[in-house]
Amino acid sequence: MGGRFRVEALAESGGMGAVYRAWDVTTGRRVAAKVLHDPSPHHLARFAREAELLARLAHPGIVRYVAYSAARESTPFLVMEWLEGEDLCRLLARRRLSVAETVELGARVAAALGAAHALGIVHRDLKPANIFLVGGRIEEPRLLDFGVARLPDMAPITGAGMLVGTPDYMAPEQARSGDEVGAPADIFSLGCVLFQCVTGAPPFQADHLVALLARIIFDDPPRLSGRCPGAPPWLDALVSQMLEKDPARRPRDGAAAHAALAAQEVHGGSIPAPASSALTSSERRFHGVAVIGRAPASALDATLSICEADPDAGALREVAARFEGRLELLADGTAVLIVGRPHVPTDVAAQLARCALALRERVPDRPIAITVGWGELGRGLPVGDAIQRAAGLLRSAGRAGAPRILLDKTTAGLLEARFEAALTASGAVELRGERSAAEPWRPLLGRPTPCVGRDHELRLLEQTFAACAGEPAARAVLVIGAAGMGKSRLLQEHLAALRRAGAPAEIWAGHGDPLRAGSIGGLLAEVIRGAAGIQGGEPIEERRALLRARVARRAPEAERRRIEEFLGELAGVPFPDEDSLPLRAARQDPELLGEQMQRALRDFLRAECAAQPVVLALEDVHWADRASVAAIDAALRELADQPLVVLATARPEIKQAYPDLWGERGRQEIWLRQLSPKACAQLTREALGGAADSALVDRLVTQSEGQPFFLEELIRATAEGRGEAMPDTVVAMVQVRLEALPPPARRILRAASVLGEVFWRGAVAHLLGGDAAPLADHLSALVTGELCVRRREGRFPGEEEYCFRQALLREGAYAQLTEDDRALGHRLAAEWLEGAGEADPLVLAAHCERGGMTARAASLLVRGAELAAARRAYLDAEGCYGRAEALVGALLPAARHARGLARFRLGRHTEALADLAAAREEAAEAAEPGAEIELLLDEAMILDWTGEYRAASERVEAAERLADWVDSPLLNARLLLGVGRSLHRDDREDEAAMVLSRAAEQAARLGDEGYETHIIARLMLGFILASLGRIDEAVRDLDAVILSCEERSDLMHLGAARNNRALARALQGDRAGMIADLERTIALGRDLGQPAFELVGRYNLAEHLYLMDDLEAAAPHARAVQAMEPRCDDHHAPIAVALLTARLRLYQGDEAGARGIALRLRAAQEGAGGDALKPSEDVLCSMIELATRDDDGAAWAALEERSARCSVGQERIEVLEARALAAFRRGRYVDARLQIERALAAASTTPTVMGSRLRRWHAELTAQTESEAPDTHPRRR
Repeated sequence: MGGRFRVEALAESGGMGAVYRAWDVTTGRRVAAKVLHDPSPHHLARFAREAELLARLAHPGIVRYVAYSAARESTPFLVMEWLEGEDLCRLLARRRLSVAETVELGARVAAALGAAHALGIVHRDLKPANIFLVGGRIEEPRLLDFGVARLPDMAPITGAGMLVGTPDYMAPEQARSGDEVGAPADIFSLGCVLFQCVTGAPPFQADHLVALLARIIFDDPPRLSGRCPGAPPWLDALVSQMLEKDPARRPRDGAAAHAALAAQEVHGGSIPAPASSALTSSERRFHGVAVIGRAPASALDATLSICEADPDAGALREVAARFEGRLELLADGTAVLIVGRPHVPTDVAAQLARCALALRERVPDRPIAITVGWGELGRGLPVGDAIQRAAGLLRSAGRAGAPRILLDKTTAGLLEARFEAALTASGAVELRGERSAAEPWRPLLGRPTPCVGRDHELRLLEQTFAACAGEPAARAVLVIGAAGMGKSRLLQEHLAALRRAGAPAEIWAGHGDPLRAGSIGGLLAEVIRGAAGIQGGEPIEERRALLRARVARRAPEAERRRIEEFLGELAGVPFPDEDSLPLRAARQDPELLGEQMQRALRDFLRAECAAQPVVLALEDVHWADRASVAAIDAALRELADQPLVVLATARPEIKQAYPDLWGERGRQEIWLRQLSPKACAQLTREALGGAADSALVDRLVTQSEGQPFFLEELIRATAEGRGEAMPDTVVAMVQVRLEALPPPARRILRAASVLGEVFWRGAVAHLLGGDAAPLADHLSALVTGELCVRRREGRFPGEEEYCFRQALLREGAYAQLTEDDRALGHRLAAEWLEGAGEADPLVLAAHCERGGMTARAASLLVRGAELAAARRAYLDAEGCYGRAEALVGALLPAARHARGLARFRLGRHTEALADLAAAREEAAEAAEPGAEIELLLDEAMILDWTGEYRAASERVEAAERLADWVDSPLLNARLLLGVGRSLHRDDREDEAAMVLSRAAEQAARLGDEGYETHIIARLMLGFILASLGRIDEAVRDLDAVILSCEERSDLMHLGAARNNRALARALQGDRAGMIADLERTIALGRDLGQPAFELVGRYNLAEHLYLMDDLEAAAPHARAVQAMEPRCDDHHAPIAVALLTARLRLYQGDEAGARGIALRLRAAQEGAGGDALKPSEDVLCSMIELATRDDDGAAWAALEERSARCSVGQERIEVLEARALAAFRRGRYVDARLQIERALAAASTTPTVMGSRLRRWHAELTAQTESEAPDTHPRRR
């Protein structure tokens, strides 16, 4: 190139050209050669500009110029110094910068900009991609790409409608059409870069270009401290100054910015603790946005500036002035108009619609999109999310063809009564014109409002209670209605009626809360604490005494201690466990703890119901935690014959959260619909008194749409005389109500809304940065004004507790918070709640997450997940882990390990294994052999559960290879357990028994720590001993396991032990003992809410009764198994259940039915997504296929050989019997007798329950073959 530069390799390629690594033969240095591939005049001018400006600049922070050539006979190229490293954009994609790094980088970049500005050069495209870090070092940045930079005396190279710069980092004067762009524009861009370095994202973001440009022009920039809690105040202030809308208010140039940054001393990379802060007086208001698309291309002169080229600019400004709006012409040729002076949203929408219709008259050839929404009030005008929606509509308007006015559904809803709008073919809403205005309302004084129009619903509730108390029988009623439909009022009226009637009933109340939606037991904890008279702030001993006294009132003396201890766990009133083995054991076993808490709740309710009916009044259960919902479901099931009434209210979202809440318990649903016009009229007349004439009442009734809260707010608005046109949406009504309050009251409500439906005076004071005492009068006024309710009892000691009278009031106040105040408020709320003693990590996590404290939120979510798993709420646990992962990008290995185990419990084995494998890789990289062994053994357990025995053995072998690096008795015992399991799967039962015995012995010596390993080893050992024919020994071993489980109230392992002992008893010939154990296993499954447990018990009972030749007794259990299987989480259960059904049908003579099941299993196995058959299941499926067709001996011989390797237990004998059965049904009687004799021979060496059945059939076959007159239809064949 040019006789001087030798190209070595392509380094990077782009739209205009490419950059090559080259060698400067003159200097012997490596250089970067930028070659222009598009020689269009525009690109040639830009290329020449970059070369000219670089040649003038000489600064260590700017890439060094080497040479430039634009000879006509060759391709233009620009040569610069070669840089090794990466640009800032790539670094920020991996991580944020610390404050110290940000300040150092900013100072050096500002110094480079200062050198350019001193020469009058403005970069105009400063962004992370144009800041190169030499060697990847923050302290050595270089500015790149001066292609759009310019000197004051340079001619512009952009035409109308062309953007200069990158939108995310543009200054307002660049985003706006026609403004002069100087050095302060680079300072704004630098401020954006610094903001992104600390927070991870630029200050202005949007999905569409128009929305982004508008937000840069209109929206006040977010505070750095709002996105990064604890950012140094001086840096927060400096970045805010750099992001000022007015260029004159920013540092004047790079030198000034460098001086400001260099003057600060930053030690280390950590962010200091946040300074004390308070919510501001700023608030978000409703406003309207109109986006006007570009003028047709023919109307623009490419040689003029946009301002001069747009023939509609004058018309647009005239319409904006008429409607008191603010108009901005954007650099891309579009225009944005903001209206928002009226405070009532319907008025804002109406003004906006009229403005759009006026614009259409003046600029009929341009598409228009209008939207309304919330935005922050400050020095700029708010656009918020409304501009996003408007920009999206404008794009669809451009594609639709003819220009028109489009609006979103929210805006259309506000305009419905006044304007004519219609749906377009694309699903958008088109504004067509305005109808006549509605008649104004007369203001009247408000009156208290009674409960009207709910007589039918109240009668249903009364009848439900009467039936429950009279039969007695448990009942559940779910009252569903949209927010503001009167659910709470209905519940309160019913409970008041019960009290007035003197009904003997215990009424315990609780409510769901959005901040507690993922908490474990949150709803029931409130119920139990309320029943015991616990407020939450008492000393722990006092709380224990209150709970103990409440339990002692009704519970049997022998059960009191267990009930009070585990209710204490559920209610957050922990008891000591030093002398309580069951409590200590449960705290070490998450599943056991969850089981015991559910059992204690049921026993507590049973004792109470024995004395009088119990009413659980639960509000907002759409926000209830899963553990509480499941516990109530179990109580309704187990206490079906007790006078227990569950009255719950919920919004329609309940159908997404809990699609069939308590549906299997006969739950009744009452949907609260709109009030009838008669009821609305009654309410209006009683509230407004004699001043309410028929016309006014009719108007209010019509506009309320039958919604009680709407109607109440309309009555208040009418009485207060706030405007002629009443709002048509809930948010509009809430805004009207809130706007009537003085600013201090609105600020208090905004602070209170951060805390949720319930708030405390001290917490509000903390958010407002002052003392709680002066708030008393304001809160009293809010109570008097029916906005809030003061509660008699509070959750925190010494704190006055309040709640919003309506959830919609809280939502309206929350909507008025600015983004910065919302984030700050949640941080302050978390701080106050933690200091006040809030023990629920998910409540704190919700505040931390919304406050931008992601690391703290993730840590709390992991703690919440651990608590969820401890109560067997594995779905909630997984959700918490997922939220934590989304916040921080990746879970720590311990958390990933725990999530894998939770997913295993949920039956999501593939995901569980993925989590464990990832955690194991990290443990290996961190050289933590102990953790690696634990993970390998847990993987082996899951793989064994899914039938992947070879892979499970490989994990155990890998764990063995690491064992020498770890000295842990517990891990050694677990390792022996894994080895024993692998030996068992390899049919090396004698060796397995010895190894499992050692595992059990070692674990037993560890006491509580080794309990679970000890029990599992003994469980497996009992099963193996039975298969080895050491049946009496197996029964004795399992007797000991059962005794140990009963001593610890370990119901989960107790069920498994009884199941295994039942199978051993069957081999002993103890039919009654087998049935008793399996029936107890089934009952335990029901008690624990574990359908898989119940399924296993019924399956084994059906299978063994069938093998014992008692089909009549087996049939009902087989049918029960089929009915239960869909409720079981085990994805493999359908295969086992189907095979059991097929085996029964085969033995009964229904060959077609048996064969049909086998064929379906094969088809599912071969189809996409089908579950694979385990080897033993594949043998049984083949057995059914061969037995239902005429196959020769070779096929049977091959199957027998496979059965000898793969079949489990006595299934090998069943294969021989099926071969005999097939021969008999096809007239080969001698062969049938031979196969039965082979089966009897196998039974003499293999423990089986089939002996009597085989002997009976052999006798029958012998008699028939000797008489030579066989019965072709013997019984059960």
